[in-house]
Amino acid sequence: MFWRNFKNCIKVIVNAKVSLFWSLVFPMALATFMYVAFGNIMEKDEMFKDINVAVVSEGEEGKELLYVLEELSEGDDKLIDIEMMSEEDAKIALKDENVAGIIYLKDASLMVNESSANASLLEGILSSYKQNEFVIKDIFSNLKEAPDENQIQAIINDMMEETTFYTESSTTSSNQNSMYNYFYAIIAMSCLFSMYSSIGVIDNLQANSSGRGMRKCISPNSKIVFIISEFFAMLLVHFIVELLAFGYMDVILGIDFGNKYPAIILTLFVACMIGISRGIIIGSISKIGLNGKMGIATSISLVLSGMADLFAHGVKRLIELKVPIINRINPAALISDCFYSLNVYDDYSVFTQNIVIMAIESVVFILIAFLMVRSNKYASV
Repeated sequence: MFWRNFKNCIKVIVNAKVSLFWSLVFPMALATFMYVAFGNIMEKDEMFKDINVAVVSEGEEGKELLYVLEELSEGDDKLIDIEMMSEEDAKIALKDENVAGIIYLKDASLMVNESSANASLLEGILSSYKQNEFVIKDIFSNLKEAPDENQIQAIINDMMEETTFYTESSTTSSNQNSMYNYFYAIIAMSCLFSMYSSIGVIDNLQANSSGRGMRKCISPNSKIVFIISEFFAMLLVHFIVELLAFGYMDVILGIDFGNKYPAIILTLFVACMIGISRGIIIGSISKIGLNGKMGIATSISLVLSGMADLFAHGVKRLIELKVPIINRINPAALISDCFYSLNVYDDYSVFTQNIVIMAIESVVFILIAFLMVRSNKYASV
């Protein structure tokens, strides 16, 4: 009986195209729209990029500074990318934000549009050069010919020995872009939309809802068998759906979820459990019609997803500061936190805590739903 009900439930879910639309097609479409809006935002982030600099030269003056700049623009740990330009072209490039600043070799001066981390770094380079300008020029003037690379490197090393610049570094090899919270919340919303399937399936266990519910109520089989078999059928179908949605975002859109795929797959599996179990609770309410239950599920899904940063970035952080207990029980926040922690942190403490909370909630909801369905009484069937 378990396996027959399991297979029949799968057929019912697959044929329920509306539920699959909201669980698969809608999240994929929403992710696509958000990718168009935010997908390339990291390309505009200047903090961890080589700094493009326009260099303006007038005659032979400033050749010592040019040597220094060329050295800083070479190698794997280079700080800047320089391009020789006329003053007119350099100003156009600065206005169009194609370069972070203009360095004039003649007087070692700098022109920038506004204060920024990149402007401060360029200012630091010129300040360091000016402090050592006399020594550098003296060394160059005593050389009978242009210095070779080893001589240039020795001069640069001496000049930079006591100078520290900010360089590219990261506490993790993964993506820390806060805009990715939107995509984490989309997956969380998709998992919560599995409530639609579970509401429909559990609604069919109630005699006052459908003829199928009447037949199941008078069946000699235990209701716990119906609930467990249908739970695993829904879990299988929606787990596959979430794998497809995740694969689309990861492979097609190129969203960087990190490379901890076993943990990501576990997150999707448990997230489906929490969504389905919540739907079972709603579906077990006998005094509300199917449309009313679907409305409740929609409201809950959107509110919880909104609290997990789906609609506006920073909502989840505000809740964490004011009422952190909400984030501990909000499944959308737990799911998005799992993805964030896997993508940012090297340890699994936050991930493990969230997985355990969601697993416990799922079991509790299923037990409550079973008690609710079992306690339903009908005057006649």
